[in-house]
Amino acid sequence: MQHQQAEDNMKILNFESLEDFNKLFEKDSRMITDEIVKSIEEALNFQKGTAKLFTISIANEEHSFEVTLPKSQWEAALESCLDKYSKWEEADASIDTYLLKKRVVEWVG
Repeated sequence: MQHQQAEDNMKILNFESLEDFNKLFEKDSRMITDEIVKSIEEALNFQKGTAKLFTISIANEEHSFEVTLPKSQWEAALESCLDKYSKWEEADASIDTYLLKKRVVEWVG
């Protein structure tokens, strides 16, 4: 898997095969978790209704897929990220994610 940033700051994930894509999501990934938090924070800062998470492309496929998350799901996504950071004993990331979740709850309602 290779990754790069798109012009709109959405991470582009390029996979050699569908199997490579599946492997990334079989276990908890720090990169994916960080990107979810970052994307939600950016969407919140600009008061957007949807967080743009990733663009996924697979070699030899002509289509790419954009993964987004509506604001109604941000709180649950951040709770999941918070659980992962706690499991990884990442205190700073846990605190930052908790504070972001608190801002989301205040804004989304």
